[in-house]
Amino acid sequence: MDRRYFLKSLGAASAFATLPASFKLHAAPGDYTGKLLLNVQCEGGWDVTSFCDPKMNVSGEREISRWARTGEIGTVGNLSYAPIGDNANFFQKYYRDMLVINGIDSQTNSHTAGLTNNISGRLAEGFPTLAALFASVNAPNLPISFVNNGGYSHTGNLIRYTRLENTYSLLNIIYPNTTSWDPDRTWLADSDWDLITAARNSRLSAMTQAAGKTTRQARNRANYQSALNNSGGLSDFAAALGDAGELQPPVQFGNLWSNFKGQTQLALLAMSSGVTCAADLLHGGFDTHQNHDAETNWLFSELTSGLDYLWTYAEQLGIADRLVVVVNSDFGRTPHYNDDDGKDHWPVTSTIVMERNTPWGNRVVGATDEGHNSLAIDTQTMQANPQGSYLFPKDVAQGLRNYLNIGDHANADSFNLATTENFNFFGS
Repeated sequence: MDRRYFLKSLGAASAFATLPASFKLHAAPGDYTGKLLLNVQCEGGWDVTSFCDPKMNVSGEREISRWARTGEIGTVGNLSYAPIGDNANFFQKYYRDMLVINGIDSQTNSHTAGLTNNISGRLAEGFPTLAALFASVNAPNLPISFVNNGGYSHTGNLIRYTRLENTYSLLNIIYPNTTSWDPDRTWLADSDWDLITAARNSRLSAMTQAAGKTTRQARNRANYQSALNNSGGLSDFAAALGDAGELQPPVQFGNLWSNFKGQTQLALLAMSSGVTCAADLLHGGFDTHQNHDAETNWLFSELTSGLDYLWTYAEQLGIADRLVVVVNSDFGRTPHYNDDDGKDHWPVTSTIVMERNTPWGNRVVGATDEGHNSLAIDTQTMQANPQGSYLFPKDVAQGLRNYLNIGDHANADSFNLATTENFNFFGS
């Protein structure tokens, strides 16, 4: 690998077009060939009435959406969408690969509790994110098995998480004896570095075998040993980064800022290199208490273009057929505007699941009324039924655990969601 080119590529930024002809995949450490999970956390509380659970205004009631003054709800297949931003292109392109779960009661208007509940399945902190649990079951020994970019990040001590926002730090980890300003120069002679490495390994071995360790000391030393044992695969990731060329830049709209595409690019490159199997991606800014329409339009445009980028890039990397993508948020937003042209916190939200070539695609489950209140649903038909049950984040989390074949694992048992219903989310 040309490390000088790698350093140059890490500092560059441009819009994504196509991968260079020289791009190549690298061998996967441990040969993990299972599913790959990406969970997009739309932090701040998104307005799903302007996305996947659109509502028209009701005469005599407070206005829900200003787009509904002149626009109509769009439909494609069995899915509906609000006619703002780039929603139409996104839903028309991906509806066959989408499951929309509406009417989820987040049980809170608190950001922390809402994000915790929708990402882990429990209101109180401590349970792992779905991605962390998935990685701990499927490939815990990959070098950076679970990547988290912020938001809710608890792992339940099942696995370590890695942040990839600073790729220069990553390079320093992969090549610790290389200077950051000149990749052809080293801090120490190779012979001296070999002596340091040998001394480190000897000391770690002694510390690991020492008697009287606390539980935390034992875990930390085991984690460090695991990191050393599996660090070799990171060179494949570094090579993939260098071959991929320029990295995605952050984008900005007023006070809003997003690096969703950059996070996505790094996560997918790590997955294609075989060093990662799960990642939490963060797309924030949805707390639109003011200037709701303009900000929501931009936020959903960035979300849909980012998801389109995700699937396009995954296809070129050859891993699109292994991906499961979950998109969710803290909660929803009020079905009316406040005095600052914003919308406030509302507990009812949605989750979107995406995967290619599945029998459950092009499907909407769960329901809300015209004022965006949750409705009880039949657990099998998943349609509105007054004698049915209400949907909560724990039900969605359990359904996803089961679908991903981790619901019965001992790691999941340690964080039991105590669900009482068996919702048929993934029935055809």
